[in-house]
Amino acid sequence: MTQPPQPYPGTGPQQYSPLPPAYGGQSAYSGQFPAQPPPPAPPTAYFGATAVAAATLASVIGLVATIGFVVAVIRMIGNPSSSRLLSNGIVGAADLAIAALTVAGAIGLFKRSPAGRVCVLVGGGLAVLDIVVFMIVGLGSSFVRKSAPPTLQMTFPSGFLWLIVPVAALVLAAHRATGAWLLPKTPPAPYHPGW
Repeated sequence: MTQPPQPYPGTGPQQYSPLPPAYGGQSAYSGQFPAQPPPPAPPTAYFGATAVAAATLASVIGLVATIGFVVAVIRMIGNPSSSRLLSNGIVGAADLAIAALTVAGAIGLFKRSPAGRVCVLVGGGLAVLDIVVFMIVGLGSSFVRKSAPPTLQMTFPSGFLWLIVPVAALVLAAHRATGAWLLPKTPPAPYHPGW
């Protein structure tokens, strides 16, 4: 007489308990993959504070440069045959370039455009160069005219004071948080459970 085949240990039908494994039971197998959580959202640590601050400072630089351009044009119109016509024209052209770049850059940064960052960097660099030249010319004219104290008292404190604004705009525009805030925001990929 032959005996019926005996199943191997552990291969027969198993009983599942409704209790979770932590309480001595076994979890039921549903035949599906467990649901996966959606992918984490990208870090939102960059709120654009550096970009907004750079754009605000660029707006101030643009306003001051626009006033400088208007003053240079008034001087050129008031003294058309003066020996200062060329210097007023150079100052006016430089102020116009600074105003155009910084205002366009400020608008671009407010609109989260990377081109705005470039305009602020170039315009701020020109503003720093303009202020340094202003200070050097003031220092040179003080030695030529032998009036060092009044000219230096007017040129250097105001020059150093105004130098803070474009340097701060340059630092804020070049900061990596500004670059991260200006990156294009791509929508997350659609989530398909079980894929």
